[in-house]
Formats: sequence, C-alpha cells, structure tokens
Amino acid sequence: MDTQTVFYLTDSPEATPAFLQELEYGLSDLFQAFCREHFTFEDPLDYPELRLVAVPTPQALEAALFQPSALGAPRALTPEGCGACLFLFDDWLGGRPLFEHAIGGLPIPTWFLTYLPAIPKVLVTRPGHPKQHLPSRRWAQKPFAVLADPMRHRERLGHLFAAFWLPRFWDALRLYVRRRAGTAWHTPGHNNGNAFERSPFLHGFHDAFSSMIFRSDLSVSVESLGDLSDPEGLSPLSQAQRVASEIFGSAQSCFVTNGTSTSNKAMLMTLLRPGESVLLDRNCHKSVHHAVVMAGAVPRYLPAHYNPRLGVWGPIPLAELRAELARAAALPEAERPKLLVITTCTYEGILYPVWEIGRLCEQAGILFYADEAWAPYLAFHPAYARALPDGAVRRYNAVSEIGGAHLSVQSTHKALAAFSQASMIHVSNRFKALLETDASKPYRWLRRRFHLHGHGSYEKFSHDLHEVLRYWHSTSPHYPTLATLDIAGIQMRLEGLRILEERLRWVRAFQRRVADLVGRPIHECFAGLRAIAGDDPSWQADGYFHDPLKMILMLRTPQACADFRRLLHAAHIQWEKASPTTVLFLVTAGTVHEHFEYLFRCIRQVRDLIGPPDEAPCDAEILAHAIAGQPAVLPRAAALCDGELVPLEEAEGRIASQLLVPYPPGIPVFIPGLRVTRPMIRLIQDVIAQSGPDAVHGLFTRGKRPFVEVLNHDEADRLTREQ
Repeated sequence: MDTQTVFYLTDSPEATPAFLQELEYGLSDLFQAFCREHFTFEDPLDYPELRLVAVPTPQALEAALFQPSALGAPRALTPEGCGACLFLFDDWLGGRPLFEHAIGGLPIPTWFLTYLPAIPKVLVTRPGHPKQHLPSRRWAQKPFAVLADPMRHRERLGHLFAAFWLPRFWDALRLYVRRRAGTAWHTPGHNNGNAFERSPFLHGFHDAFSSMIFRSDLSVSVESLGDLSDPEGLSPLSQAQRVASEIFGSAQSCFVTNGTSTSNKAMLMTLLRPGESVLLDRNCHKSVHHAVVMAGAVPRYLPAHYNPRLGVWGPIPLAELRAELARAAALPEAERPKLLVITTCTYEGILYPVWEIGRLCEQAGILFYADEAWAPYLAFHPAYARALPDGAVRRYNAVSEIGGAHLSVQSTHKALAAFSQASMIHVSNRFKALLETDASKPYRWLRRRFHLHGHGSYEKFSHDLHEVLRYWHSTSPHYPTLATLDIAGIQMRLEGLRILEERLRWVRAFQRRVADLVGRPIHECFAGLRAIAGDDPSWQADGYFHDPLKMILMLRTPQACADFRRLLHAAHIQWEKASPTTVLFLVTAGTVHEHFEYLFRCIRQVRDLIGPPDEAPCDAEILAHAIAGQPAVLPRAAALCDGELVPLEEAEGRIASQLLVPYPPGIPVFIPGLRVTRPMIRLIQDVIAQSGPDAVHGLFTRGKRPFVEVLNHDEADRLTREQ
C-alpha cells in the first residue's frame, strides 16, 4: 500500500532523530484512526501510514519533492513527493521568519501556490517568536508543543486533520444512514430501497446497486444534512462547499447536481443583463448558447478554427483574442462586452494561457469566464504549471491566486471520482477583489451591478448567484451525487499528486510503446498541440499546451478509423469520442494501468493504419463558411418567436430560431438569430447522409424529410427593424 508523506522543514536542534521518529509514529497512528472513523462505512480497512521526511532548508525540500529534470522539461515528483499530503514548517528558519525565505527565486507562499497549491500547510510556532500572518486559508498554525507530544494532543491534531480532510457532507450522510435513519415517511418513494428489495421482480435491481445507494438517497426533509437552496447555513452540505473552495483555491465554490450545462446557464444569467454583449468562443458548449438565449444577451462569436485533417476543433489564437479585446476596450462602456467565454481545456485537450487572457481582460474591463468542464484536476499537480520567459511561473487551472480567470465551471464527474452530473462553480478571489477592494475604473459597471449601499458587494453577487441557481436546482437533489462532489475534492487533496503522477507516467510510457511498435515518432501517432493547432511556433511561445491525459490516436484514413472502432467494440473497449480520423481516450482518476494493456493489444492489430491522416476527409471550405457569421437578430427574441418549420433545403436566407448541433463536428451550426446560409444547410445534409438524422441534435423529421424552425416572415421583418 502506498505511503502518504508529511514533509517537515526544520533546522531546530530540538528536531533530533528520536523526536522525529516519535512524531512520525504519533501522526501516523492518529491519521489511521482518523481515516477509520471517517472513511470506513462497515468493513474494517487498512489505511496508509504517514511517513515523516524532515529537511533543513527550502532547497532541500525542493530536492526531496522533485527529481532532477532538464531545462524546460516537465518536473517529475520523487516517490516521497507523490505521496505528499501535509507540510509542516518551523516559523523561524536560519534565524529568519519562514516567509522571508524563497525556493527557486519565489517566496515560499508563492512557490507553493505555483507548484503544490492544494496541499495543506501548518506553521509550527514557538514561544517568543513574532506572530506571522498566514498567506491563505490553506495554511494553519499549531504550537510546537502539540508536535512534541502528539498523543497527548490527539484531539487538537484530530481537529486539524478534520479541517483538512474531513468530507463533511459524506461523513454526516454516512452517520445518518448508519445511526439515525429509521422509519421514513418522506420522499423519495422507494423508501430506503424497500420498493425494490421487497419486490419479487425488482429484488435483483436492488442487489445490483447494493443497499447504500438507496439508503443514502434521502430528502431535504432530513434538515440536519443541509439543502442546496440554503447555502448560507451551517449544515454539513454548506460546510462541504466551503472546504471545496479552500481545496480548489476559490473565494466560493458551489455544488451543482445537474451538470455544467446548468452551471453555465446559472452563471451567465447572473452576470449578464438583456441586451448586453458577450464575447463567445464559437466552439463553446451548446449550454453556453442556451444561456445566452436565456440571459437575453447579444453574442459576438469569435472565429472557430477547424482542423479538417483530424476532424477536431482547434483553439483561438492569442493574437485574435488580443485584437478582439483591444477592439472591445475601445468601445464606450455601455457597448463594451461584459464577458469573455473560453473553453479551456478544449474537448481535445488544448489548454489556453489563462494568465495572459486574464490580464488582457482586465485591461479591457471584461470578465474572463472559463468553461473548464474537461479539466477539473489542473490545480493538483505541478505538471500544469508553466515557466515564462521573464522567470515567472503560472498555472493552467483557470481559477488561481497567481492569475487566470475570474470565474470557472468544472464537470467534476468527467475526470474525477464523482457521479454523472456532478459539477462545481468556482468564483476567484480576484473577482471578489474587483467587487470589494479594487477600484479599477474599467470595472465600475461590475460594482454598480452588485452593490450594497452604493458600494460593490461580493455578498450581493453571491446572493444573486444562489437566487439564480434556485431557478435551476432541483428541490430534490440527489444526495449520493452531492456526496461524490464532497469526496472528489478531498481525494485530490489527499492523493491527487500520486493519482496524476501515475497517470502522466503511464501515458508517457504507453505513447512511447505505441510509437516504437508503429515505427513513428510519438507526435505522428498521437495528436498534440502541433497536430491540432498547427505548426506555427507561436502556439507554444504564447503558452498553449496539450493536456497529456487526453490521448488522441490518429488513423491514416476514415476507413482505418472505422475499422479500428469496430475492433475496439469487439474487445469491449469504449472510447470517449471519435472523429473520422481520430479516437479520443480520456485518462481519468479511475483509469487503471491494465486499461493501457488492453488498448495496446488492439493497437497491435492495426499498427500499419496509425499515423497522420493522408488527407482531409471533409470539405474545409464548406465547414468554415458554415460556422461563420454573427446574429442578424437577438438570439432570445428569435428563440421565443412562434416561428415555422420549413424543409431544410428551403431554409437558405431565413433566420433560425433553434439550435441544430451535428455530430461531428459537435458545434452548434444553426443558432437562434443566425441567418441560414447554403454552407450551413450543406453541412447538416452531409452529416445526415453519413450518420443519419439522429446525429443532428434538434432536427425535426417527418417522413424522413428534415425540417428546421425559422422565423416566419412577419417576425423576421419586425425583429430586423428593431435590431
């Protein structure tokens, strides 16, 4: 079993080998007791021991955590570093206060924010030393006497462990089910699973899921556990959300049980007002387009970049974003966009330089909103940090204390250990500062929008956000899903370094193995930044990066890709997404090493088919024109009109009043308010011909003939005049 590691930075003469050994034994015993109390449900389990690693200097600490690496190469953790779960620091080191020291040229608090932000830190204080200000909620302090006799102070250390690692909602739910639940006269109707267990027909259904999934599926009638509609209380649910905000480094984190689609809708409806404009990645998720309609906003679509050879969408170049934001900044405040929405990472794994985009947005007075659905794990490993030419280091996770987006949403269920539909909203500390402490002139509109007694108020924003969430939350949320949101963050704080380090190592080894088998370089087998975005060196220079945990295998022809997918089906291997010439495999918190071996066995059978596609399988020019253009009328107005159904082939020149989303390419082509063009129609027709009408979400068919909803002529004339 893997061992968890506590690192102790100390040069005190009191830290003798005997003292350190007693401290290690005491902390390990208390840690295992804590885990048994709060993570065990019924069967007794063995939990990892804590190993104490003491180092005398900040440089020795860095060496104990990281293996030596070549200049510019990703930093790999040592075995002890992989297990890091807690850091202890003497408040004075080398005759100076701890926070006057640096690692790698960065002050100690900044260094940890950069490389290991989520892991808790404890400042060990001694009598007579001046009190030091703790950098953030991720730091705590304890007197040296507590460490000198951990068993005597087991209660104080237990409280410390609970502050860091207790999954508050899951713990309360577990205890309620085990000790307090009795006769239920409340929803849901299956009543602790009785409706299934006592049925002669559905008993097997009950056994397949086991009893806990039913016993924990409770109702808001159990007031002691908390309610999503009451986020300000002191319930286990509200406490779990506060701990999540500490783990993910946000000012506030909200649990959502019906997906990031709902998170996007709630956030945009909170931030935007009817008639305001928003800069929008044309390739954003369809829920963002839905949210624009619901908010009554005016979208300005940023050009989407399609890679026809791979059949995937690339990122927006930084130069285009810079130009668009500069243009927006020159507009009068009333006309200036309020929000920039970017998807990072993209479905195919492209991460944007969020620190630079955030800086550009602040110059323009525009909020940066990051849809981070596909990468909820970026805050938990140093591989997702980048050294810049000026010596600064920035992180790719969108919400970060060292620069990035103002707001983000994450699909916790997509890559962490959470049930489907489990999502989180994260509001950055920088956003809070813009409301309450930063008097930046470009953000006067924000302080006017969320004000209390004439001043910008974060509390008012939080109140408005939760009010909009009540529009979207079910009043009967799924408690097991909430529990997985609680424990997903706790797991990443406890063992996220090991989980990610293992999988990053597995991916590197697997890709080398496939490349050796095929006889090609890795970049000719698996699509990375260069294959997806293009050969221009500015992509890498500007800070774009491909997430290795999105493995995209390239096949030379559409037929080869189709043959490979049939082979995977026969081997009972399910991929995440396929284009005509690529197959995307997601590596997640639950991926195990054996999965790579099963996949390799299939790849061996098609080794001659692997490589960069020989030619583009679709007409790039038609597709580029199909996703161009800006709305002719307000999307909300178009969506709420009566409209009329017309045959798809007769829709050219009309104004759409619905979304049509063909797969592939998986991007809305028809959007309410857009004028329909011949390339748009042609793209939909091609997808229908290749994959059938079911591959176009939103398409209405009658007698095998496709129809699309457009504004009738009177509505189009009226709305065009009003535009």
